[in-house]
Amino acid sequence: MLAYFETRAQQREQDIDERLAQLTSRERSLVRDAAVMGYVLGSRRQDSEPFPLDIPIVRGVVYAALRDENFHVLRGAVHQYTEPKETNP
Repeated sequence: MLAYFETRAQQREQDIDERLAQLTSRERSLVRDAAVMGYVLGSRRQDSEPFPLDIPIVRGVVYAALRDENFHVLRGAVHQYTEPKETNP
């Protein structure tokens, strides 16, 4: 069982590396800035707790996006963002 968990952890890291490698340096910078700002703004930590480094935050966001069907651009399913259609009330 331990070997299975280790294999899955390695696969997750590889998936993240592969997706990040497909982005341009500008795209990686935008993902980093957005991920870290989202973490900072959404954090409910105590003032005495240090923020984690940027890399674990970014990797966590990319991994979450790869698992969620809503993040089309970051997952690589589409290559350009389009505004969502407005719904009539």
